[in-house]
Amino acid sequence: MKIDQSNKNTDIKNNKERKINNTLQGVLVNSHLRLPVHDKVSFDDIQDSLLINQSNKYYSAEITNYDNNVMESAFDAKKAMAPLLAGTTVIAGGCFALSCCLKKSSNSILKSKNFERLPDLAINMNIREEPQFAIYRAIRDPNFSNIMGAVGVFLMSGITIACKNFIDGAKEIWVKKRNADTEKNLQENLISVDRDTFSGKLKVVNDMMNDNIQYFENIINSKSDNNSDIAIFRQNKTDNKPFRVSFKNENSINNTDDDKQKNLKYTAFVAGIVLLGALLGKFSYSNLKNTMKNARDFADKYSENTINAIENISSNQNRNDIPRIVELMKSVCAKPEYIKNVAKKYNLSETETQEIINAVEESKKTIFADAPTALGGIPKKVQYYCYIDEPRGHLYNWILNPENKFTKYIFQAFTFSSAFGYTFKQGMDAIKEAAVFQENAKTELDLKKRLVSVEIASFKAKKESAVNPLIDNFTKAANEDKKSKKELKQLADNILMEIKNGPPYVYN
Repeated sequence: MKIDQSNKNTDIKNNKERKINNTLQGVLVNSHLRLPVHDKVSFDDIQDSLLINQSNKYYSAEITNYDNNVMESAFDAKKAMAPLLAGTTVIAGGCFALSCCLKKSSNSILKSKNFERLPDLAINMNIREEPQFAIYRAIRDPNFSNIMGAVGVFLMSGITIACKNFIDGAKEIWVKKRNADTEKNLQENLISVDRDTFSGKLKVVNDMMNDNIQYFENIINSKSDNNSDIAIFRQNKTDNKPFRVSFKNENSINNTDDDKQKNLKYTAFVAGIVLLGALLGKFSYSNLKNTMKNARDFADKYSENTINAIENISSNQNRNDIPRIVELMKSVCAKPEYIKNVAKKYNLSETETQEIINAVEESKKTIFADAPTALGGIPKKVQYYCYIDEPRGHLYNWILNPENKFTKYIFQAFTFSSAFGYTFKQGMDAIKEAAVFQENAKTELDLKKRLVSVEIASFKAKKESAVNPLIDNFTKAANEDKKSKKELKQLADNILMEIKNGPPYVYN
């Protein structure tokens, strides 16, 4: 009796397992193999997972045609050779123009008179450095004093260079250390600035997720299983919608009256500028006319006074006054007829009269004058002169004139003052550079602190510009009532993941 009962239990258990296996097999086969022909394959899941946006207003559909630009990057012999040809042409043309100028100048020299040519220049060799001056004196007169003076100048030059390098090196080392300390303090202070920026970005991401979670919950929970309350959702779908940046300029409302006023102001401004320019042009032309009239009046008055002076002087008929009269005639460029009339008063011969006429004519054409010999030197001769302005020159004088104590005192006083002045200047420059670097570091730190809010606002704007199309896609899917609560929940989760991990990234 017990054996029959156990067999019966075993059969019941086997039947149950068989039925369960058949059920699982049927579900698997129906789900994966026996797809009805009339059912369509849906890509909604993959679209929701990849956050594929169907809105075209955020993205441009323009595609660049790169086939037309292929030839632009290829090698073009004409374009490559064009700059070379242009440069060669310009150089050759410039050489030809210069040769033409030289040719014309040589022709002009052959045809022109002596008084019309450019004056000759003396060669002045300026010796400004003390070592060159000492070498010149030693070469000119290689005696013991000049050689010792040159040696002293060179020794002092070496000592000066060594001391100068030492002071400059000490200055650079001190400034570098001060700059390093300032940079260290700046970087330490920037830690808190970077921390505030990083935490601000994290807060933006967290606030966006919290706001959108509330928004997603309100939309999904407002939908019933049979979606009968979709009208209520559509009516109140924007009540709890988080703040979002619009891609359109909300302030670009066309105000016709304001535009007209701006246009009128701009037109009036342009008309005023044009009128002002015309008035200034008129006044400028009037000023030029008055200037020319005053110049003519002055020339006429000067000529009249000069002629009166010539008449008064020639009335005495003193031949000693002839050179003075000739200079007055040159100043007014007297005509030959007037010169002849004046010459008759002195009973001058035709030869003397012609000489005066030639002298006046030359003064008209000659615009060049020879430089004074004291300043320009003697033409066609080489002239050396020196210009000494350093303590080494005074050392040279002291070596050549040791018996004169003043040369010693001048050298010592000038050398000490120059060394002290250079050291003091370099020290002040070092302090100034360190102070400027320190203040610049403070300014940079202050700027970084002020830019924290700007960087966070920029990060938020970029984040919202990336997320807003996804939220619009979610709202569109909810309004069309084509997705279930589970599908909307999955889409909302994907959006939240995009907010958390999508660009722009917090760690940038």
